[in-house]
Amino acid sequence: MEQLAERVRVLRMITGYPQDYVAFKLGISQAAYSKKETGRTILSLQNLSELAELYQLSIRDIVGATTEELVMLVMRQNTRPILV
Repeated sequence: MEQLAERVRVLRMITGYPQDYVAFKLGISQAAYSKKETGRTILSLQNLSELAELYQLSIRDIVGATTEELVMLVMRQNTRPILV
């Protein structure tokens, strides 16, 4: 199973958001977000909730979906650029 940090990184990349934008939306520095995305620090439930809101997904989607499933979920929304 893919690690959560990797899914979060892939999700950010396929939506085209830069790290500093996602960090801003979470209210943390880009460096702090980078550590979360690389798995050096743990994503909190609050972080997951904020990411779910940003990406218009459920926490369940972020936690449980594979990379392929995340791509499909974002494509169905068709509200952001897809970078595959």
